[in-house]
Amino acid sequence: MAILPGRTSSFTIDPISRVLIFTACLFTIAAFTLSVVGTATYSWYYSLDSTGAMLYFNFFTQCIGNILDGSSNCYDMPRNTPLGIGTQQAAGLLVVAICLLGLGMLITLAMNCIQLTGILAFISPIVLFLATLFMVGAFAQGSRVTTYNSYSANLVQTGHLLTIFSMGLVAFASGRLHIRYYNGE
Repeated sequence: MAILPGRTSSFTIDPISRVLIFTACLFTIAAFTLSVVGTATYSWYYSLDSTGAMLYFNFFTQCIGNILDGSSNCYDMPRNTPLGIGTQQAAGLLVVAICLLGLGMLITLAMNCIQLTGILAFISPIVLFLATLFMVGAFAQGSRVTTYNSYSANLVQTGHLLTIFSMGLVAFASGRLHIRYYNGE
């Protein structure tokens, strides 16, 4: 009868790593929420001239109206213009970033309950890192065709910053868990 080595027994997560992972979970949930709301709302760009004509849009929808008579007409972003093509590419990158952010959020939430061992402990920081790269790509591609001057872009940029914070926290906690697992503490 073989005796299993000590590394195969289940370790409990140390309290400091648990607090770091829990804090990273809060940051990731906030980042995901801000990114989804910022992507769904229309005000990435807002323009108002002296006649009351307004133009505002996000990567998916463009709205034109007049503030004086309260009219507003929204429609899908026309994709046959340089603005439409640039926002389409930025939208694709942002949707991938949000999917990766959601996956990273789920993995980080699972890390509170499940001890991921070996290289698996680094899945969450890697996924969150990829999410930040896709967000930066979306910002860069979108900035080639428009400026961001309204609240929706600020929400997504704040979500990006929170993703970076949570990635750093969960990477540090994952490193602590990885070392603790292989040192047998």
